[in-house]
Amino acid sequence: MSNTGKKLIRRSAVFATLLAITPMLGGCLQAPFAAAAGATVAFVHEDKLPTDYIAEAVTGEDCSYVRRLEDGGPLCRSYDYGQVIEKPIYCYRSLGNVTCYDRPNPYGDGAQPVQ
Repeated sequence: MSNTGKKLIRRSAVFATLLAITPMLGGCLQAPFAAAAGATVAFVHEDKLPTDYIAEAVTGEDCSYVRRLEDGGPLCRSYDYGQVIEKPIYCYRSLGNVTCYDRPNPYGDGAQPVQ
């Protein structure tokens, strides 16, 4: 997922949390229920605890305690942590099939790449 998509998801989770917290301003009885609802929305939506959002605000990285428990990695990671960057492949038609290489046309026979 791109950084823009992650930021959009994070913003929607923060908006949902704020929307759930807004009724707390109306009375004291609703406060515990609204806080629990906001925390639940954020946890279900992104698998993040309320403290993870605080850690994100401080570090500027993607923080998740649940993910840390699952894979044993660090609590806060850069947004591109764990992305696999693959080498480009170059494919050309050969007799009866398509052959792919790790560099452009190694034989220089003028074959056109397959789209």
